[in-house]
Amino acid sequence: MRRLAIILTFTSSVFAASGTETKDISQAGIQTAFRILQKEYIRSSDLTFDVLNRAALSGLLERLDFGAELVPRVNGAKPGALTGVQTELITPKIAYLRPREITERETSEVEKHLRAFVEAKVEHLILDLRTPAPPGDFDDAADLLSLLVPKGEVLFKMKQMGQTTSETETNAREPVWSQSLLVLVDDETNNLGETIAAVLRQRKQALLIGAPTRGGAVRYETVPVDAEWSLRFARAEVLLADASSVFKKGLQPDFAVYLPTATKRVVFQSTEEASVKNAITDKPRARFNEAALVANANPELDSYIRRSAGQSLPEDQPKPQDAVLQRAVDLITTRTFFQSAKIDWKRKAPVSGEPPARRAIPVTK
Repeated sequence: MRRLAIILTFTSSVFAASGTETKDISQAGIQTAFRILQKEYIRSSDLTFDVLNRAALSGLLERLDFGAELVPRVNGAKPGALTGVQTELITPKIAYLRPREITERETSEVEKHLRAFVEAKVEHLILDLRTPAPPGDFDDAADLLSLLVPKGEVLFKMKQMGQTTSETETNAREPVWSQSLLVLVDDETNNLGETIAAVLRQRKQALLIGAPTRGGAVRYETVPVDAEWSLRFARAEVLLADASSVFKKGLQPDFAVYLPTATKRVVFQSTEEASVKNAITDKPRARFNEAALVANANPELDSYIRRSAGQSLPEDQPKPQDAVLQRAVDLITTRTFFQSAKIDWKRKAPVSGEPPARRAIPVTK
């Protein structure tokens, strides 16, 4: 009975904290409900100690959400996992960069690409942090941030469980990139990507575009619990330079753009071996024009014949579009256009010799 009392006490504490239906029930009431169910339930024999233990752990993990989770014990990298950095010049002035993971290898590759962009006089960088990746090491997040944040500035702080003080990460090197920066985020941005985005946004070095992040900016520790499973749980919390936290809060993008996760993954897969521009541009449908006339061809007639024969056309199955990346490019293009426009709001006298401007004459009936 002592073992049962311990289980019921733990289980009732979990469900009292997590369930909306039990929030008004006392601890004693919850324990009484469990005892009644174990004795009087129509299948009370099913409520074994193992079942109660599993229910308690399941309820606790659900309560903690991504703060703790059971993960399979896997040695080495996940088979087929993509690593490296995807990068491309969308225009001569706009660069795109997406690290598939944030590790020492990817950071070194990012630095190489950033130096190439600077040498090519690229003016705008789109940093895509939407790739789903397992939680990583915050030393790697600090290394990547050091490429973007001025030397001597505080990057972030780490506060360990049960400690009143925090460890401060400071940039000890000169940055590589100091130009315009947009960061793409969503709910699959991992703990390192979320920290990088939070630091850059708080420093007003970048605008965030995409969907809200989930608020998982914590350092995880993984401990084996049996031969097949490990428990991964938050051990330290990331604090920004002003000691604020995004844990359980997440980041709200400056420009919210909705893109279904399934569509994003299809886009990523389709652009692994192709240009990312394919996901933000449309190929116009071939039409009968002067060039077709010179070539003695009529693409519209060819399409009509195929359609009449019941065949499908390329435009019948539009390719998935990356709306988030498209809006980022649109934002940069619009900003560049307005900044380059020179408008003189002061009215000038007409130049000598020019005819005076004609005034509109109202129409009368």
